[in-house]
Amino acid sequence: MDRTREYGAAFALTLVHVGLLSAGFLILADQFSFPDILRASAEDRLSLFRENQSMIVAAYYMMGLSGVTQIALAVLFHQSFARPGSTLLIAALVAGVLGGAFQAMGFMRWPIAVPYLAEQMAAAPTDDVRTVIALIEGLLNRYAGMVVGEHLGFLGQGFWTVFVSAAMFRGRLFAWPYGAIGLVLGVVILISALEQLGGPFEAIGFLSVPTSAAWLGWLVMCGVSLARTKADGIGPKFFVFSAIGLIVVMGGLVATAFI
Repeated sequence: MDRTREYGAAFALTLVHVGLLSAGFLILADQFSFPDILRASAEDRLSLFRENQSMIVAAYYMMGLSGVTQIALAVLFHQSFARPGSTLLIAALVAGVLGGAFQAMGFMRWPIAVPYLAEQMAAAPTDDVRTVIALIEGLLNRYAGMVVGEHLGFLGQGFWTVFVSAAMFRGRLFAWPYGAIGLVLGVVILISALEQLGGPFEAIGFLSVPTSAAWLGWLVMCGVSLARTKADGIGPKFFVFSAIGLIVVMGGLVATAFI
């Protein structure tokens, strides 16, 4: 069966997905001191949120939509492998869909719930009221953000990456280096998901940003490989230009995350 349409759609969607996350991250880093602001006090977070609310809401909505594109990517990659009944690919599909749903739920609190809390904080008549609002926002940040969006979201993303990468070794759709790099990234994402458990795991927080940026670069290059795949379902060979592309795209996105 000719699946070149699925391959092309997957490639286009990887660009949309990476664009949503990259643009959202850069806006938030500039306007909201992201991601450090997530570990600041509730009052400081809500105060800065109100100062740049329109840009912050737009950026978080874009990142929330990336949860939807993650779900669509999980479906398209599943279809592209064309191995019905594969336990590994079904597990990847479930992990990808759950990961996207968790990420969307975590991000979408910002355009809808947080503006209400920021408004109430600004209008609070007493310190006691502000304390209560800060507790509510802190709980929302820890549950919707840290538990759902980050911990469960990263677990879904990490397992999807590991399962898809493992599937790359079992067929001819992708050259083996994509699977090898994906396995490493997937394992590191799973490890970084432990940060939200606190205690000694807080020390691994530095892994999140560079790993996520490198993962986006890997995803783009997987999309490029799919776009070059012919109707026979055999992916292109991995030569020097493929290696250079991975290094440039992954390295460029990691460098951009630290600008």
